Amino acid sequence: MHCLPIKYLGVDLSASSLDIKNEHEVLLLFAGDARMRQAPFIAIFFCLAFLPRVGRTQTTISQGPLDITVGNGLWGVFLPEYELGLDSADQVALFDDGQFFGYQGDLRINRRFLHTRTNVEARAFYGFSESSKSNLVDSLSLENFGEVPQSPFGNGSASLASGLDHYGYDFGLRDTWRTRWGGLSAGCLFSYMVFDQVYEASFNNEQFLREELDSEFIGGKAVFGWDGFIHENPALFDLALGFYQLRADYSGEMTRTGDREENYRYTNPMTIDANFTLHHEVRKVRLSSTIGITHLGEMPLISRADGEFASIEFDDGILIKLIFEVLL
Repeated sequence: MHCLPIKYLGVDLSASSLDIKNEHEVLLLFAGDARMRQAPFIAIFFCLAFLPRVGRTQTTISQGPLDITVGNGLWGVFLPEYELGLDSADQVALFDDGQFFGYQGDLRINRRFLHTRTNVEARAFYGFSESSKSNLVDSLSLENFGEVPQSPFGNGSASLASGLDHYGYDFGLRDTWRTRWGGLSAGCLFSYMVFDQVYEASFNNEQFLREELDSEFIGGKAVFGWDGFIHENPALFDLALGFYQLRADYSGEMTRTGDREENYRYTNPMTIDANFTLHHEVRKVRLSSTIGITHLGEMPLISRADGEFASIEFDDGILIKLIFEVLL
């Protein structure tokens, strides 16, 4: 068969030059080349058509413009230890391990701007706990307090009552992106929180010392979140990094003599929060349970050295919470 010279984009495509046996192979060559050129456009079309549908089906973000959630639950705090006084064997007479267990209440508000990925969120919380410990001692002496050393107590019952109030709020903006793996979010929050610690020491049911240690945290948080479905239940995971300025204020009063001490210190701690929330619906009421843990990079403690007044030192702390919530 006589082959005519064929050129495509300046390249000789004649059967003789490509060792093609007949004209059918020439047609297949052109058809394959056309499909190769169309393949990227076909792939892009399927990605644009299919991926948005996958993303919309994975997020658990509410379609309502406003969510108000009220929660109540259990709260555990692990703070630095507290020590006071010595017995006749020079052992610590009054001791608090810094472990508090109590109640925490929570209020959260989410205001969404529909048809955008931005929302305003706010949270307010309050928790409290109390504890009391007693110890029989044959002698109780205190380190220097006020201008002169305190005279020792005799044989009797020494008790220490501890109280903790923790409250504060967060508010700021968060953006959420819908993806095939769920909703991914990031944002920035202003954060304020306070720890008010009170220690009241008594001997034979008569109070002789009251000390307060107030910690004020002011700063911000960078928040990162994921929401999706776990066993067909909506779920949310949040991670937050907090950067604060901490002011710790100490005041103490010896009630028998009226002597007082005051002190304060500043530092810049960092906190890490991790919270996991699982939603479920009971008779068309949306309920959720949240478990969270917070690591406090620095928490103040009252330190005493022989012959010196009380001073403020720092150690780390941990908060744990289990909250049950209802969507109003």
